[in-house]
Amino acid sequence: MTEVHAPPVPRAGRRLGGIDAARGLAILGMIIVNVGPTAPETILQRVYLLPFGRASVLFVTIAGLGMGYFMRSRAGKELWTAITWRVGLLFLTGAALQTLTETVNVILQTYSVLFLLAPLLWRLSSRALLALGLGIMVAGPLWIVTHDVTQPWGHAMEGISFTTAPGDALHSLVLTGPYPLASWTVPFIAGLLLSRVDLADVRRLHRMIGWGALAAVLAFLVADLSYAVLGPEADQGFARYFTGVGHGQMPLWLISSIGGAVFSIAVCQRLAQLAPWTIGWLARCGRLAFTIYVLHVLVLAVIKPADGFSFERGVLVALALNLGAVTLGVLWARTGRQGPLEWLLRHSWFRTPPTRPATPQPATPNGGQS
Repeated sequence: MTEVHAPPVPRAGRRLGGIDAARGLAILGMIIVNVGPTAPETILQRVYLLPFGRASVLFVTIAGLGMGYFMRSRAGKELWTAITWRVGLLFLTGAALQTLTETVNVILQTYSVLFLLAPLLWRLSSRALLALGLGIMVAGPLWIVTHDVTQPWGHAMEGISFTTAPGDALHSLVLTGPYPLASWTVPFIAGLLLSRVDLADVRRLHRMIGWGALAAVLAFLVADLSYAVLGPEADQGFARYFTGVGHGQMPLWLISSIGGAVFSIAVCQRLAQLAPWTIGWLARCGRLAFTIYVLHVLVLAVIKPADGFSFERGVLVALALNLGAVTLGVLWARTGRQGPLEWLLRHSWFRTPPTRPATPQPATPNGGQS
């Protein structure tokens, strides 16, 4: 394997406000999607549902970016103990939330396994990591489609809960669930690659904005053209591979949504450089993303009906939850503390406390030690 060169780090160890803002944007978009409904009937509804299939990809891309930063200053036992704690906490939290609700697909279980894979992926050179990401983007969706064609009733597309059988849980996690590793590894790898880029470089940010927007729009248009060409058979059989519907797990959707994620991250980071006050509220929300995510799923587990909300009611509920999330983020920032779940996530109970040097004891009058 080629050794990974140390990428530029945020100056003076500070957080990149643009990354926090992009994370905040992702969590607000995921709230809109999880509240639902997600079947637009008008152009206005389609605009409102732009986060569908994009917000969660942005969330996972930023997870890869953050994990890349995290692994720069850690190695060996320290790295693995910290990651083991995070993987366990995220997976168990996700399974608990999924046990409480069937109306929201919880992403944390896939998120946790991607964290587990991160140190192995990080050892690859950027060129090898890019090749792996492209390979999974082509082969993973093909594997999913082939499975759906050959075993259409083999496994349900359900998230992993405490009631899921181990074999079904593994199958869901890798292939048939709402966030299968066969496709969702790709945006995580994209985030790892971004962590090796100097996000303080203005010219690089401008390139990311341009290329990200081009990929997002072009893949979206090709997907729409694909539907027009394939007709009613577009979502059936192997023809599905050439479609790009949100959360469809296919390559065109991955290209479009990852392009949108790169665009969003670069725009937020550029705004953080030019006018940080414009996105400060988003950044505060992003620093509390884990806590807000868990809270909004708990709320929806209580209030969301089994058949979902009407569109109008869904908009009102999503607006209320987003306002609550932003308010919580702004108010909590005034405490100067990490969010409660953020603190728990970053605290490894397996960490060995630093050894303190023995303090010399004062000598007794006879020259001995007291």
